[in-house]
Amino acid sequence: MTGRIYSLIRKNGRAENQDYLFYEKKKFNDNEEMTVFGICDGMGGMEQGGQLSRLTAWTFGAYFSQKIVPFLAKENAVIPKRKEIREILENTMESVQRTIAAYIKKHRISGGSTLTAGVICKNSLHVVNAGDSPCYLIDMKNDAVILVSNVENYAYEGLAKGIFTNKKSPEFERASSYLTNYIGAKDFRKPEAHSYQIFPGNRVLAGSDGLFGNLDEEEILTAAKDLPEEKSLERIARRSVSMGETDNQSGVLWVWKNR
Repeated sequence: MTGRIYSLIRKNGRAENQDYLFYEKKKFNDNEEMTVFGICDGMGGMEQGGQLSRLTAWTFGAYFSQKIVPFLAKENAVIPKRKEIREILENTMESVQRTIAAYIKKHRISGGSTLTAGVICKNSLHVVNAGDSPCYLIDMKNDAVILVSNVENYAYEGLAKGIFTNKKSPEFERASSYLTNYIGAKDFRKPEAHSYQIFPGNRVLAGSDGLFGNLDEEEILTAAKDLPEEKSLERIARRSVSMGETDNQSGVLWVWKNR
């Protein structure tokens, strides 16, 4: 299994871009590869949002690589099992939180960053996140868009409790601006990683909340299905802007490719 990655990041008219994204492929042997990707969105309106999103991404990369080395170092390198990958992701998130929280305390600044990270390997997607940068699994054959990350803000948590029923309402939109968990938070909640089976033709799409704005799953699917595929992120971003989105926009799209 292999895939092609596309990315997009832009200020979208704002003075500063506080989003940051990353992705890379790790080769285990001639037949196995692992794709690691992530989205970090610095908290708007707070101190050093752009710097904290970059530091969060770099710190994640350093800790994840450190924890994956024992598997790469084996004579016959093998990709970790599903449970092992989830544990690596969860432990990496805790390490990132400790490091960023210590940086924030030392420099006496407020703020933080979302972090949504994923690993794709051996026909599986593994996702972990803190904050509200969503990740979707797109099934092109069955026209399905599945949210596979947690959206940790007051709007979505209110939706789950029945406080909100309409995602298009002004109240829901206002509540979306307030995170309930993020990297750097004093009351940080350890995230739980989840695994999903993926199949030929599937796509994985992750982005900042500004990329998607008020788009629903059907609108995301329509933009993803149109050709060429390398323009999918741009179509989603433009559609979001046409509906009034003014936040920074960043996204990563992974597309299944046959060897």
